[in-house]
Amino acid sequence: MTGRASPWTAGLALIVLAGCRTSGPSQTDPPEKGESPQASAQPAPLAVAPTTPPSAAPLTISLEGGSPPSPLRGDEVLSPDALARESAGYTLSAAFRLADVTGPTRAAEVSNAGLDAARKATELRLAIDLSPTRMRVVAHGQGFVLQPDTEIRARADRFGHVVVWPGAASYRPLAPGSMRALLGERRFDVAPITAAEIVPRGDGGRRIGIRTRKVDVTTRAAEGTFEIGRLEGAGEGGVLLCRLLLDLMNAPPGSSVCGLDELPVRVELRWTSRGSLSFELTGALRRTDIPSTLLLVPPQTASFASAPLQVPAVSPMLSPQELAALRTNDIELPPNPNVTGDALVVANPSVELRVLFLDGVPVAWVAPLARGELRGLRRGRYIAQWRTFLGDSVEAAITQPVPGITQVGGAPDAGK
Repeated sequence: MTGRASPWTAGLALIVLAGCRTSGPSQTDPPEKGESPQASAQPAPLAVAPTTPPSAAPLTISLEGGSPPSPLRGDEVLSPDALARESAGYTLSAAFRLADVTGPTRAAEVSNAGLDAARKATELRLAIDLSPTRMRVVAHGQGFVLQPDTEIRARADRFGHVVVWPGAASYRPLAPGSMRALLGERRFDVAPITAAEIVPRGDGGRRIGIRTRKVDVTTRAAEGTFEIGRLEGAGEGGVLLCRLLLDLMNAPPGSSVCGLDELPVRVELRWTSRGSLSFELTGALRRTDIPSTLLLVPPQTASFASAPLQVPAVSPMLSPQELAALRTNDIELPPNPNVTGDALVVANPSVELRVLFLDGVPVAWVAPLARGELRGLRRGRYIAQWRTFLGDSVEAAITQPVPGITQVGGAPDAGK
């Protein structure tokens, strides 16, 4: 050997080099990134979820191997969306279930019919439309902190959600980590995303005819038990529903809990502080004709809303007539020198929005540091309980006279 390359060897080297140069950019080249024109107005949320511990399942970047979803920003004006005229998918019915709610005492004046009607009116019902790449959730009933018919929409190529006001005239993007503040306090605050530990737990049986498997998810905010089922053709629509529930526990949006054609059938969230909240599907209908206008993110005619949601001091969840129907008649009580008139005075000196329950039914929510009157209740004694909407703070139930004063953290009339 002379140490010099032969002509054949040199030619082969040139071919290899030419092949490398024509095969496209290196996988280590940074991708081109566009910057929001308002990037200086608000720090962008984390684009990639925190690294999960070794015991956790890996994060799903893209279920179909494409580019990772980009996170939404609360100050981002979204480009118009486009879909075919109609989409195939599913229309689902679902509900949130509350725990640790104390019902009424046994008394002749308690109206069971009135209580049943109030429970039905304030049921936390959801109507959900899923396509392989889009999701639309509509809040029905008077028991939400949000207005009835408020929508939450999402698309597979973006992390986060879009809240759409009733009537679809305006919208607001929600960065990952915003769902707890939206549902619980009518705010757009972004909570820190924390690592999630994900542990498969085997089969979960059947719910509404769907066979499920169980997965435990743990974050700093909550422990969740997810029962995951399969709906053929759901695509990533069920993954979007999974992301919404994961956002309630501040989990990374790309956590590998639901896969293609899978969706959460039942989820129990147990808050680290205390209390719990459950989500449950109650029905599923296969469709081939979901109008695209229901799934666009944002809606075609909606405009960006920069203002925060209004938070009235006291917002009744039941009408005066519905409140009066909780009792069959008045019960005379000793005069209360601190109260004039027939109203129940409600006060919330805390810094969190709170919901007042009477006899196990949500009757009003009260803004932080607010005070007002709730009118329509008959005179008598009720079981009162203050709690957050999500149930991560629940106070002990007390006997509450009406007229009277009830206050978060204890009131002058407590137990009388």
